[in-house]
Amino acid sequence: MPAIALNGTTLHYELDGPEAAPVVALSNSLSTDLRMWNPQHPALAAKYRVLRYDVRGHGRSAPAPAPYSVELLADDLAALLTALNLGPAHIVGLSLGGMTAQVMGIRHPDLCASLALVATTCRPPFGSADAWAKRAQEVRDVGDFSQLEAPMIDRWLTRRFRRANPQGVALVQQMIHATSLEGYAGACHAIGGLDACGQLRDFPRPVRIWAGEEDPGTTVEDARQIAAGIPHATLVIVEHARHLLNWDAEARFTPSLLAWLAEVSA
Repeated sequence: MPAIALNGTTLHYELDGPEAAPVVALSNSLSTDLRMWNPQHPALAAKYRVLRYDVRGHGRSAPAPAPYSVELLADDLAALLTALNLGPAHIVGLSLGGMTAQVMGIRHPDLCASLALVATTCRPPFGSADAWAKRAQEVRDVGDFSQLEAPMIDRWLTRRFRRANPQGVALVQQMIHATSLEGYAGACHAIGGLDACGQLRDFPRPVRIWAGEEDPGTTVEDARQIAAGIPHATLVIVEHARHLLNWDAEARFTPSLLAWLAEVSA
């Protein structure tokens, strides 16, 4: 598996699809890795040059020391695109990845052909920076994700999905436990420090936002707050979907994403 040293860490990545096609960069959520995009990857790689990578401290990327900031995570992605000579790219991010995508648009707009913001927010979900620092410390104190796994799965996936897709649930559980404690803690600090609301008002490229109707973490109201700060953004609410909506509502989300990318990459 390819990996590259940049921005003070080492990132594991995969690059697929036609070399001359438009570039789509996929950024994963907290406690997942590039396999988070497995449901969309085959369809995307048939038409686009697809970059997937493990956010620092997640999957096979190095467990760089905490704390992180979303600005640091955005700079990681910018450095990766630059090192691979891939920009500008259509940036697609879910949750933490969507936060990273927003800050990419703020800090590195020339590397962004569009922004697809999925199940995300422009401010810390579930409260303050202190709450996220407490969560980081709690996982350090416990030493594993045993107490967090069940609540995560419940927030991320509907019971309907869990009953119908036990293999998918098992892979999500694998990704949670493949995350380093340092990476999880670092990303918690990044989420707690997020402050992107209204900062993309002058971003010149297309922006689309997807929100899960039943997402208890990054809510429809959070998505509307992002959209309110970006005059040209469009919002899609995915019915009966929770947080990991690219899995939970794959049959509706994937065609929607493909249609959006076809529109903005034409």
